[in-house]
Amino acid sequence: MKTQKIVFFDLDHTVFDPIAKTVPHSTKEAFSRLAERGDVYIALATGRALYMLDVVKQLLPYIDTFVTINGQIITHRGKTIHDAPLNADIVEAVEAVFKRHDLTYGCIGKHTQAINRLDDFARKEFAGASMPLPPVDPAFSTHADVYQLWAFANKETFLRVRADLQGYNVVPWLSDGFDVVPHNQSKKDGITKVLAHLAIPLANAYAFGDGENDIEMLAYVPHSVAMGNAKPHVKDTATHVTTGYDDDGVHRALVKLGLIEE
Repeated sequence: MKTQKIVFFDLDHTVFDPIAKTVPHSTKEAFSRLAERGDVYIALATGRALYMLDVVKQLLPYIDTFVTINGQIITHRGKTIHDAPLNADIVEAVEAVFKRHDLTYGCIGKHTQAINRLDDFARKEFAGASMPLPPVDPAFSTHADVYQLWAFANKETFLRVRADLQGYNVVPWLSDGFDVVPHNQSKKDGITKVLAHLAIPLANAYAFGDGENDIEMLAYVPHSVAMGNAKPHVKDTATHVTTGYDDDGVHRALVKLGLIEE
């Protein structure tokens, strides 16, 4: 019997093309071939929640494990193996910082998310990410569990907000948004829980990513791949660098790693 392996894939700018707003054909083909092996679990490790994954619906039938909201909710073949909403005191403290800087911000819940207000910039950002606009509910955290907070800010404001949120992971997006989660809650921490649950050694884990919230994951997983579209400091944390998500990057790397055939 072959030893089980697992491959963790980031979503945006890794398996999802935000320009074409679809999954590249070569990536879908790679997932199909990977699933055919029978000895490899396919996992998605993303900052998005489960209800935000329609953008990769072509890939969902192949995926065994979902590490969502940067590790806050984890499911394996339909069973929840980790569910950790933020402590109410943490949510209150982060929201206080957002309000002090007069930010447009949102809270991600288990079944939906909400935004404190809508403006033209927020509408543009959600359209660019192929995501529906969240409902406006500035009191969301008072009646629902919150798993992650996010906000929009220009570079100067972001630096001030980050200084006010020492003790948290403040992870910028590729645009003018950023996520906030506690230091001990990340994709890396989610991966450790998955490996323990499935009794898979770290040596048999692989990971693909491109963004700031992938750095810990890429540094931790021994067979890690940074996409060609990643920034240099993200590439420096990975053991391999492939071509861009829009240049058959996932397929090329899986071939190079010996996980699928050309």
